[in-house]
Amino acid sequence: MLKGAVKSTLFFAPPCVFSRYNLLYKYQEVSILFLCKTTTKKAGILLILLLCVLLPSFAMPSNYIPQYAIDYAEQFKVNFLRENSQSASDLQYRFFYNNNGEACLEFTVSPRGRYTWPTPTWVGYTWGNWFGTIGVNAIHYSVTRRQRDEADYRMEQRRNDPAFREIERIVYQIALEYDYDFASIGISARYRNRNTRRAVCDGYSDAVVNAFRNHSLVARVEKWTSVIGNHAWNVIVLNDGRRIYCDSTWYDGNNIDNEGYVISTPDRNPVNLTFDINEFNTLGGAINRSNGRLLQVHFGWPDARMY
Repeated sequence: MLKGAVKSTLFFAPPCVFSRYNLLYKYQEVSILFLCKTTTKKAGILLILLLCVLLPSFAMPSNYIPQYAIDYAEQFKVNFLRENSQSASDLQYRFFYNNNGEACLEFTVSPRGRYTWPTPTWVGYTWGNWFGTIGVNAIHYSVTRRQRDEADYRMEQRRNDPAFREIERIVYQIALEYDYDFASIGISARYRNRNTRRAVCDGYSDAVVNAFRNHSLVARVEKWTSVIGNHAWNVIVLNDGRRIYCDSTWYDGNNIDNEGYVISTPDRNPVNLTFDINEFNTLGGAINRSNGRLLQVHFGWPDARMY
């Protein structure tokens, strides 16, 4: 019988490089109270009703099973029934998150004939939570697997928006064309593709500004910086007034693998391309492990300013 395994990952990220994980906090939150203070009580009520109708609800359904868990469970079932054909007639599985936010698969075997399984139900696999750092000054953070799965789910919902898909298409192209310039911050790294353009966050954010100049969907692109965070990012303002918070450097990922090579395949990290400023500022609800509080980056840095 396969024993449960916990998978957790620790990544190091230099300045402007985001440790690899996917997560989400809350999509397109609107300050209802603030809006209501600027109008009459009746108009405020109508506004709340209107927002309830117009704003999409991207909460992950309680019965949602991530594809990675389905793939693992189905493959395990095939192998298990083949190896135990004399004693097992079927194998069912249940996906759930435990109290620590880890993703778990529970299996239940149906015995064949008179065979009796001493432990017919067991947790066969656990996907653990994630830990990492940002910057040379090592901001340590943690995020649960559930948050990561919520991020992936809600990013897929955003991709139903044609305008968002177009914006991501271009940001993804930037992520393909660029790799992080580790040498500029004194970190040794190798590149499998030597023709890839190299930049730090300043170059990534400039690439976003240039890519969306005169784009038919975009009213303007803002570039923001922080000395405290030693970082730069963008806000893409659409013609319809919506704001997409974009950190193309951290969206790309740019981690170094065990062989010392920069991982060129973009992470497409969902919390770094979003309509939700809260998600963007907290990286989807990540916890700063030094103080146990919600992580604060981007506009959470008190010196953030538009360049």
